[in-house]
Amino acid sequence: MASFLCQVQTIQRSAGRSVVAAAAYRSGDRLVDERLAMEFDFAAKDGIEHAEILAPAGAPPAFRYREVLWNAAEAQESRKDAVPARELLLALPHELTFEQRRDLVRAFVSEHLVGQGMIADVAMHRPGKEGDQRNFHAHVLVTTRVVGPAGFGRKPPEWWSPQAVVKWRAAWAETQNQHLRRHLGPDAPQVSHLSLAERGLDREPGVHLGPTASALERKNIASERGEQNRDTAAHNRKRAELRRDFQETADRLVEAVPLISVPVAKLVKEAEQMRVRMVAERDGWAAERASLGGPKIETAGQIERALTAEAARERALAKARLARVEGRVAGVRSKRLNLVQWVRNPARMIWAKHAELNAIARARSALRRADLQLEVRASWARSPQGQAYVAARRGPQLETAADVARRKRTLERKVKRADKRIAGATRTFNDLRVAQALGQGELRVPAKVPDETRFIRDIGGPAREAVMRFPAPARQQAVERLNRGLGRVIGRGFIPGS
Repeated sequence: MASFLCQVQTIQRSAGRSVVAAAAYRSGDRLVDERLAMEFDFAAKDGIEHAEILAPAGAPPAFRYREVLWNAAEAQESRKDAVPARELLLALPHELTFEQRRDLVRAFVSEHLVGQGMIADVAMHRPGKEGDQRNFHAHVLVTTRVVGPAGFGRKPPEWWSPQAVVKWRAAWAETQNQHLRRHLGPDAPQVSHLSLAERGLDREPGVHLGPTASALERKNIASERGEQNRDTAAHNRKRAELRRDFQETADRLVEAVPLISVPVAKLVKEAEQMRVRMVAERDGWAAERASLGGPKIETAGQIERALTAEAARERALAKARLARVEGRVAGVRSKRLNLVQWVRNPARMIWAKHAELNAIARARSALRRADLQLEVRASWARSPQGQAYVAARRGPQLETAADVARRKRTLERKVKRADKRIAGATRTFNDLRVAQALGQGELRVPAKVPDETRFIRDIGGPAREAVMRFPAPARQQAVERLNRGLGRVIGRGFIPGS
């Protein structure tokens, strides 16, 4: 089935990356980076299915050439941590042909990237020879500055908003679904940019293998991430099996229960009480999810700075003491030279000079010791032992954060599933009220239902059938009476065509 992937990353200079090199590799081209005075030749690279540059109408014609475009983007940046480009990695549906995949990428890039003013360098890749043969994907390098006839301009802040990435992901899912339905029919597989928790699916997500783990797995060597995915898959299968067994058992219990006639008024009351319980439970989960704040996780840099903080303070104090001593010595020396009794007494002058030199030497020695202590601590923090200490200190924080994230995902799934059940309970409640307003006295329903899902199905179904047996004008009048009495609109689906 089709899969969803839309990852966004930066091509950042401080990470030692060159957008010219990235463009050459992704497009299978030979490009020269003028800033680095280096040539990047990937013309022999295999697996490039298609490459092209899409630009807005006002862009300079020269920017249609890959080498000119990305050298201009690099030249526009002066900071050592500059970001001359960003990259979108898109998974393409293997169910489509090459032409259909190319049209899909062009449609998305033209509307949501180039349409916003960016220049996009698109490279579509085929699956690798040893990897998953469904792994068709596209790399899209996009500029980070507004482009006009004269070249690049400012960096729009809205392009850097986190919401921009959210919109791109949602737009990629919608565009992919449209093209899948267009080419494969209304029953085509569909994708979603939402997480499993956001969709209310009771399934744990896997982790991305990455190139290293994928290479090991292809050689039948178990990787840590591969083992994690296999454990997750086994857990999901067991969870689905238990859920299926529960549903089958509940269905058998309902089938064995006899049907009885129950007054509609009693069913309305039960449905209302059930809906109130469900809403309260759902609100409790939502409140608990909102109260789960993410724990503070120290970065490796913060821990390293904490390890050297005391030595850094001592160094700063020693440096300040040296500055004070030198300032005091200079001031005293200037005054002493103006005193006749000092100038006429060489012994006192020599003694004073030695005292000044000794004071400065002590201050400088203290600064050297502080520098050495700071360097020793910093070196240890960078050593394998220091890095092991940093990892051990961050470990419990990361575990706590992972536990909170898992709890949030669980609560998110519960809330989403509760929303669906509440919507069904509301429909059942409205069906029963309309049936009661139409004068339906009783309904033949199971004597006992094991849970809310069966109540919605086994009570809501007969209620809907009872309502639909009445003429449309009578249903219309009943709904209007209920709306007037409740002061709100319910049951639009009761009237055909409404």
